[in-house]
Amino acid sequence: MSTPQIPMVDLLAWTGGRALGPLPDFCTGVTQDTRNLRPGDLYVALRGERMDGHAFAVQAIEKGAAAALVAEDWDSVGTFKHLPLVAVADPMAALTRLAAAWRQRSRARIVGLTGSSGKTTTKELTAALLKAGGARVRYTQGNLNNAIGLPLSLLRLSDDDAFGVFETGTNHPGEIAHLAEILKPDAAILTNIGIAHIENFGSREAIAEEKGTLLAMVPENGFAVLPLETYGFDSIVARVKAKVVTVSLQSRDADYFGEAVNLSEGRVRITARDGSEVTLASGIPGEHIALDLLLAFAAAHQCVIAPEACVGALEGFSLPGGRWSVSRSGGVTYINDAYNANPQSTAASLTAFAGYPCDGRRIAVLGDMLELGNQSAALHGEIGAMCASLGVDLLITVGEQSAEHMVAAAIAAGLPPAQIRSFPDSGSATKAYLMETVASGDAVLFKGSHGMALEKLLP
Repeated sequence: MSTPQIPMVDLLAWTGGRALGPLPDFCTGVTQDTRNLRPGDLYVALRGERMDGHAFAVQAIEKGAAAALVAEDWDSVGTFKHLPLVAVADPMAALTRLAAAWRQRSRARIVGLTGSSGKTTTKELTAALLKAGGARVRYTQGNLNNAIGLPLSLLRLSDDDAFGVFETGTNHPGEIAHLAEILKPDAAILTNIGIAHIENFGSREAIAEEKGTLLAMVPENGFAVLPLETYGFDSIVARVKAKVVTVSLQSRDADYFGEAVNLSEGRVRITARDGSEVTLASGIPGEHIALDLLLAFAAAHQCVIAPEACVGALEGFSLPGGRWSVSRSGGVTYINDAYNANPQSTAASLTAFAGYPCDGRRIAVLGDMLELGNQSAALHGEIGAMCASLGVDLLITVGEQSAEHMVAAAIAAGLPPAQIRSFPDSGSATKAYLMETVASGDAVLFKGSHGMALEKLLP
């Protein structure tokens, strides 16, 4: 895929910056991290709570950066005036302006995604299906969906990209509005409204209002895709100016109805309101993945990708690391779904795990779900009770909330205490116990918030 070429003269105008040294004619990308800097990139020196990116500006140029975007006050005595530098009042604000201007210049059709869970899966599926038409598609790499990540993602758009698919994440009110102003989406997908980060929003209604902001930003000639069963559906749709496109695994009243053919293979038969029908398989189990695939197909179909072109588009499909990544060692199957977790995604993973082929025991290694505020006890309890109802053979909890509330609820729901073990963190003691306990034929699921670092427990 070709790289962008951002003219330096435009970059200066868009950021309000001034050249402090000799600049090249253009840069070919933007990054704030010297570890993934590619020759020709613009390095942006951002100041954070723990680190000041200016400390790496010279190193970035030595590694091949076209220039470094720095704060006016950084080199007040002119020590580095011989280097290719662009000085601005605020590098973060300049990055935002640069990304917004570059997006406006792009001819690509931009699809924005939001939701409490499933964003990355739906993004990856949507990008794969849009590529089925032969178009070039730029999309969020990893989880770059915040105030820094989204601008960096947009600045990878090149002139020959036909589509852009970008996530917008939030954990505080007002973030989606800020991101949507930069993104200017031509279309949007809402995966669901759950209770992730409810500690910072106060209510599910507030989360629905926040997420719905992205759909409200889509212009009249665009479209917005969401499940018919979305929490707060009516209030969200009331704000949408664009064409509303609905999907459902439950109701044929939706514009796109999906029937699970084989959930263990992620195989879904999709019928559109226009009568067209197609069967697609993601290769990833679970009803929640089936819904993500349905959302992705609806968006691709609205972008005039032919259904028959989508059939082979998912061959060999896989998700980024930490999202239902399956590995095997010593006859044991390990499912790493621990990139992040909230009550909704954890429940979905457990349900998929319960139906996953397994010759031995099903072992669930579950970590704390963070940012749940005063609902944390009840929500961890719900997951514990679910473990009991699904017949988990061994529950290993990691973290204080899980040890207290998840365990108590699991025992109350009938899971024998002998089938439960708790640890404070994902340290060596936890891994040692797990490795000593597993046996050939067992399947192990890892699910917890990113801060619990459950990936450390993998062999």
